[in-house]
Amino acid sequence: MVANPISNRQSVFQIIKAASSDIISSLSGDIFSFALSLMLLHTTHSAISFGLGSVIYPIIGFLLVVPLSNLVDTHAHKPLILGAKLVALSALVLYTLTIDHLRTPLWASVAIVTVFGICDKLSQTGYTASVHELVNPEHIKPLTTIEQSASAGIQLLSPLLAALLYTLIGFDGVLRIEMLAETLVILITLSMRFHPQPRTTSEAATNGQWRQFKVGLTYIHQHSVLFFIVQLAVGLNFLFSAINVGIPFALVQRLQLGNTRLGWVMSAFAAGMLVGNLALMVLPTFKRLVRTVLLMTAGLAVTFLVMGVLVMGTWTMVAVTVGMAAMCAAQGLFMALINTPTSVYLQSTVPTELLGRVSGTMMTLNTLAMPLGTLLFSWLFQFLPATPIFVTSGGLILILVLVFWQRQRDGVTPATEESVK
Repeated sequence: MVANPISNRQSVFQIIKAASSDIISSLSGDIFSFALSLMLLHTTHSAISFGLGSVIYPIIGFLLVVPLSNLVDTHAHKPLILGAKLVALSALVLYTLTIDHLRTPLWASVAIVTVFGICDKLSQTGYTASVHELVNPEHIKPLTTIEQSASAGIQLLSPLLAALLYTLIGFDGVLRIEMLAETLVILITLSMRFHPQPRTTSEAATNGQWRQFKVGLTYIHQHSVLFFIVQLAVGLNFLFSAINVGIPFALVQRLQLGNTRLGWVMSAFAAGMLVGNLALMVLPTFKRLVRTVLLMTAGLAVTFLVMGVLVMGTWTMVAVTVGMAAMCAAQGLFMALINTPTSVYLQSTVPTELLGRVSGTMMTLNTLAMPLGTLLFSWLFQFLPATPIFVTSGGLILILVLVFWQRQRDGVTPATEESVK
């Protein structure tokens, strides 16, 4: 076995650089997206402005998952990531120079969101596949946990900060901040040292994009824990759309609680995720990953059931607000305890030359499940009360847990996974 050339000291510096890059990129990107939505809303007066990214990103993920994943697994990662960042920056500069001279900004905005979506997909897949090139195995968990914590913190701050900046400096000012942020991310990426890893599997040369990509699909199917994670994640993402759609509809439309109370409730989810990821920094690695994930998923199902009771309309406004915020915080906590350990497991066990295809497949399936669920639950909430939808969704999640729990007892899914060192 080849010794890992990355020392603990180097890993710490790489974590600092990777986390800094991720925070700058995610925060500036979220601010830009929110400001872009506000600008389009004011100029086009169309509701689609706030759904532009949620429509375009899943389409990009579905159409390009095969070539981008293959590209990541067959080429050096650092040049690919830098290339994606440079293309995004160039497109942003061109957008900034032309947006004020166009009669309508909609189609130019669709173009920039599309370019950003492609570049983000490539860079995210590249970073995920590069984890073994950036840090040694002992630092995979700290790297993933810090990045997940930063993401949760950004979800809390970015809407407020975006609205404030849009008011103070306008959309042109936000564009300049985004260009500066993209430049800083490129400089940080340039300073990072990628250590190419030797191949641990003998993959025969294949011709054709699909045949290369199918190697990753075969790996997921043959690896029982990964196959379990994919199935559970798709089901959860689909059913979790009931929360994303149902909470705003139930609190604002049905219970008339107002936007301020809704904001507090929705922010509680990110707060719960932040607390969960901070807790994971000090908790030991889960030794029984599958069992732990199933228990956390069962806890998630319980929050759906409690929400169904809270939106029945028999409680005071304060009780509903506090109760829903508590349930959202609990959901964020459970999701952190599900997502981060599974990400660590994925990055610690999948061979480097397959990480692009495996992670690309999993991200794409999860991305597709959410909009499909959004369409279904948007239709359901128009015609049915919120309580039976929440309760049914929670019940379906419990059924998923019971099915997988029985499968692990029957030996279909391993009950025990050794902690990843």
